[in-house]
Amino acid sequence: MLAAISYRHRWFDALLHGDERPDALELVADHFFGREERATELARRYPVVIHDTACSIATGGPSERRLLRLRALVEATGALAFTDHLAMTRSPAGDVDLGHLCPVRFDARTLARVVDGVFRLQDALQVPVSLENIATPFTLAGGMPEAEFWHALVDATGCGLLLDVTNALLDARNEDADPFERLCALPLHAVRQVHLAGGRSEGRHWIDSHSAPVEADSYGLLAALRGRMPLELAVVERDSHLPAVGALIAEARRAVAAWEVG
Repeated sequence: MLAAISYRHRWFDALLHGDERPDALELVADHFFGREERATELARRYPVVIHDTACSIATGGPSERRLLRLRALVEATGALAFTDHLAMTRSPAGDVDLGHLCPVRFDARTLARVVDGVFRLQDALQVPVSLENIATPFTLAGGMPEAEFWHALVDATGCGLLLDVTNALLDARNEDADPFERLCALPLHAVRQVHLAGGRSEGRHWIDSHSAPVEADSYGLLAALRGRMPLELAVVERDSHLPAVGALIAEARRAVAAWEVG
C-alpha cells in the first residue's frame, strides 16, 4: 500500500527538492486551476490522484466548464484516479453555492442523480472514480439506510468508495454508535483509498476539522478493517496548523504500518 498526503502549496519546494518523500500525492483540484504547470511538475515526481470538493454529485454533478477543467488536470498529471464526496455543495436548483459539504437524503431519487453524475465523471475523465463518505453534522430523514445506498451506487456504476476512516469514527462518537459495525455494512470491496485526519471536540461533539494529527483510534479502526478491503492508498489530510511535510509523511507511513502490520 502507498503512503500519501494531501498536498498543500506550503510543501511544494520540500516535496520537489527535499529528501523526505511520500509514495504518492493527492492534489485538490481547486488548488491547481490556473496552476496546472505546478501540478504537472509534482506529477513528474509522484503518482497523483485528483481530489475535488465541488462536484455536488447529489445535485446534478459538475458543470460542463468544471468537467472540462477537471479533465485537463487529470490528463496533465496522468492521475491514477479521481475522487469527490457523496454530498451536496450546491442547492438542488444548482444556483446557490452552499459553501459546505452537506449530507444527502438516501432515497431513490438521490441515487438516480448520483448514478448519472458518476457516469458523467467516468465518461469524461476516463480514470477510476470514487466517492467519499462525509462527516454528517445532521441527517435528512426518509429513504433507505446509508449502507444500502452505497451498495446500490457501487453496484450500478462500478465506482469506488473513498473511505474516510476519521469521518466514520467521529460520526459514530457523536451518535454513540459502533464505528466498526457501521463500516462493515458498507461495500468495503470497493475501497481502494482511505482518508485519515485529526479532528477536535467541542464539549461532547466531535468535528472533522483536519487541524490535528491523526489520533490512535483512527489508526486502530483502519487496522481492524485489515483483510476486508483491497486497499491501495492511505491519504493523510491537514488543512490548518500545518506542520513540516515530514510530519504528515510519518503519519501516512504509520497508517500503512497499521494496515500491514497492526
